[in-house]
Amino acid sequence: MQKMCDQVLGRRPGYSKGLGWGSKLKVRKTRSASSSSMPCLQSTEREIQLQAKLDEALEWIEHIEEHTRNHQALASEVEQMRKLIQDMTWAQQGPPHNP
Repeated sequence: MQKMCDQVLGRRPGYSKGLGWGSKLKVRKTRSASSSSMPCLQSTEREIQLQAKLDEALEWIEHIEEHTRNHQALASEVEQMRKLIQDMTWAQQGPPHNP
């Protein structure tokens, strides 16, 4: 009869055969102090590693920004030189003639 009920209705959580309905006692695992502090130490080490990587990335960004500023300054100088050469060429040849 019980098997038939179990097949038709299924077992419900909280039922223990022989004990009936009620909560089961859960077994607690105890940890030693050193094993419980390990995740904390690992977390701290990971934070230190991540901070070092962040610092390195920020240094690279600063380095790239400096190179970008230098590149922009050089590009500006090249443009000024191009205009100067163009002006000197026109001064030697005269203004362009439009027919």
